[in-house]
Amino acid sequence: MDTIATTGKRKSDEGDVDDITADADANLFASLPDATWEMISSYAAPPDVYNLSLSSKHFFREVSTDKPSAKKSSSVNVAAKGNVGRRSKRLAAVAATASAAASEKNAASSSNDKKVLATQLLRSSLLSSLGRVLEKSGSGITLDAVLKMGDLPEGSALIAGSTIVAACLGKDWSGGRNYSDVDVYCSARAAPQVRSWLVEQANCIFNGVNDGYIDFVDNRLLYAIDTKIHHVEVWGSFAQHFQDYSRGNGEPEYRQRTIQWGKDASEYASWRWKHIMSFRELGLSTDRLYDIKPSPGGNLPFDFHGYGGIDLIVAQDGLIASDLLNGFDLEICKASFDGKKFHIPDPHLTFAAKTKMETNRRAVVGSYVTHYRQPENRYRGDRGAVEFSRNASAIISAVRRDVPNAPFYKQVDLANMLPDLYNPNDRMFDLDLVQDPIVKVKYGSSIQFHNWCCKLIDRLRKYQHRGIEVVDAPTIAANFRTDQLSIMW
Repeated sequence: MDTIATTGKRKSDEGDVDDITADADANLFASLPDATWEMISSYAAPPDVYNLSLSSKHFFREVSTDKPSAKKSSSVNVAAKGNVGRRSKRLAAVAATASAAASEKNAASSSNDKKVLATQLLRSSLLSSLGRVLEKSGSGITLDAVLKMGDLPEGSALIAGSTIVAACLGKDWSGGRNYSDVDVYCSARAAPQVRSWLVEQANCIFNGVNDGYIDFVDNRLLYAIDTKIHHVEVWGSFAQHFQDYSRGNGEPEYRQRTIQWGKDASEYASWRWKHIMSFRELGLSTDRLYDIKPSPGGNLPFDFHGYGGIDLIVAQDGLIASDLLNGFDLEICKASFDGKKFHIPDPHLTFAAKTKMETNRRAVVGSYVTHYRQPENRYRGDRGAVEFSRNASAIISAVRRDVPNAPFYKQVDLANMLPDLYNPNDRMFDLDLVQDPIVKVKYGSSIQFHNWCCKLIDRLRKYQHRGIEVVDAPTIAANFRTDQLSIMW
């Protein structure tokens, strides 16, 4: 016997019941003006606003935005995916269609621009959340400054990584184990403009280069794994540096002093590259250019004291800022904001605090953990380093059998082609591994591959500790040690 719904329709008539329910919901939601919904959304966490938007087709209609403010000029680029819950497939189709329409309209900036209400509400929530994250970051960058970043040419710069993930989830990761920097990504061409934006709009100060960003123990083997990064600059809050390092000078005097130091910033960076980070045997020429300058006519305050809290990641020539996001291991970290548009690659997972891991990295890490064996003589000087390198090479060989087509083996192959100049009969304290560059590359590349795998595992664990579910995470024992090692013992 069929059960009759109170509306007079059979529950088996799924489409009719959904239509009536959707109409009732639309009438309920329409009882509040759009401006009220936008105000409510500015106080709500983005996941709640995202779920609210998927609950009724009322939120997937176009609304006019007359004379938008600076905040209202930004957009949200999302794509509805997966199962949206108890609502009908018809509602999901409406959501997908509306999101696609919103994406097409993101570039429009006229005063009569029309946007989907759901997009407006989610943008309002994300902007408010991002403002709170930036305020607690200690970086000195404000939401108003970030919105002014949108004045730069498209593709010049964006913020991504943990700052945007925290904003998407409405979380506070400003301290303790979950602490994170503000990561700004930019093209090489736009770097001078971005530096001037940091100085003039965000009141920041340059702290130096930080090519330990990839976090290998031996800086001269930083690029054992391919990267699209040219270099990384550290920046911080000028106000905080004045408080900590002005040495009794007034603010104008300290600013002028740091501006004078900034005129030598390029020479400083080039010296570090030439004497500390370059490595001819890996194709890393000592002639690499570090042209760390602001826009013409601008200033570059520089003080290498302190820790900035802002990483400016500059791309290789010919790339735009978003190209750098393709190398992320966790998909959720690709969420970004360029001052105009939020880009959320997989909103259904992101707003549920879930993510996937990039396929090749997941496969390599899973295989490396499976085949890993701790070397016996890890602490026996350079001979221990040689033993660990050979041990790591054997593990890598096993990984390559499991994951033959991963694009991470270039420098390992280079090392395999080099002659083996290590003499095991030398005295231990002759330090061949430290002094001979050929030996260093020959035995260091496999160690750096190990360090890179450890870095991926550490980042995976960090996000899991933050409450992010990595839905396809490789199986790693809780007691697996991620000890990064150096050939310099």
